[in-house]
Amino acid sequence: MDKFRRLGLTLFALCLALSNSAYAYDEFRGFQQFIDGGSLKPFTRDLGAILGSASFHNGRSLGFSGFDVGVHGGLQFHPDRGDTVLRGAGVRTFGLPWVQAEIGLPYGLDGFIRGISYQGVTIAGGGLRYGISKGMDQPWKPRFLISSVAHSVAHQSFSASHVGVSLVVSIGNQTFSPFIGAGFDRTRLVVRSVPTLDPGLLGSTATTLESRFTTGVSVRPLQWVPVKGAEFVYLRGAFTLAHGMPGVDTGLGIRF
Repeated sequence: MDKFRRLGLTLFALCLALSNSAYAYDEFRGFQQFIDGGSLKPFTRDLGAILGSASFHNGRSLGFSGFDVGVHGGLQFHPDRGDTVLRGAGVRTFGLPWVQAEIGLPYGLDGFIRGISYQGVTIAGGGLRYGISKGMDQPWKPRFLISSVAHSVAHQSFSASHVGVSLVVSIGNQTFSPFIGAGFDRTRLVVRSVPTLDPGLLGSTATTLESRFTTGVSVRPLQWVPVKGAEFVYLRGAFTLAHGMPGVDTGLGIRF
């Protein structure tokens, strides 16, 4: 168990370093300069799409005392057509990485926390998952899970809150597990700095409620590597469609 803990802490330190260096600039730097009344909701939708990303791996809960730590991320291929904040700043593909830690709780529940802080933006979040399917660890049997996540965002130009809920279904075995998910993201944004184009927007709010669909796979590629603990390392990748915009979710972690 001590070896597992050391392996987990080593991976956690690596994840932290990767997440803090993943983006060299503030993707939201154009908010104060380019925000206007017409782009407030499109920007909020794009922000919510990234905040709600990578909140689940498959349809199986960790189980009581289970543990998972890793780095995960969401990427949207391009901003909403009406999002002049990102488009005006020259941002095309955009996203966020997360350091995420999870623990198995009683009664089929998992709890997790995640967050990142870089270039003037701080995001803290967490959530709960509930494994609907119990006692179903047989290979290729469907597993069902409800995943919920919430975030708080602080930026020099805006603040935001986000809540997302998804229903997840997966099949597979210990090595390979495809999954699909469907849910929604509710995002509320508040303008905190005086916009250049429309100073009257200071203090304005926008709220969006948008759909999210995910299909992907989680794999444990080191099952046969003769290194203690290697069998617990997993990779995940998924295609997403959030508020009609395509993107991907990715993740690397250790789960036991």
